Amino acid sequence: MKTFIPMFIIFAIVTSLCVWDGIYSRKVFNKMEADCNYVFESLQTREITDGELQEKILEINDYWTSKMDVLAISISRKDMQPVSDYLQYLCASIKNESQEDAITYSRLLKYNVEGLSETVGISGLNLL
Repeated sequence: MKTFIPMFIIFAIVTSLCVWDGIYSRKVFNKMEADCNYVFESLQTREITDGELQEKILEINDYWTSKMDVLAISISRKDMQPVSDYLQYLCASIKNESQEDAITYSRLLKYNVEGLSETVGISGLNLL
């Protein structure tokens, strides 16, 4: 009976951490998916020189950078690296004013964010 209480406390803490991490990850990836999709769709009709679009890209970069350290609790940095790389390439496209590169990297960014989101999400397939 003496070991039951500490084991229950540890179980409750671990379960709480898992639930919190799942909710946090879902929130971050929902925002990233929506923002990356917006950028990708916008680049189809607007130029990379558009100030609002540039601001949105830089905002996504700042958001991802700030959330990455907490996401590293449950996701390998190696798995998150492509998202960071494509964000940096997209930011470089702003500086270079390269529409073609921006479209390419926004598509790759969108694809990688969606893939990472599926990988870490709670689903029947992931539980297998």
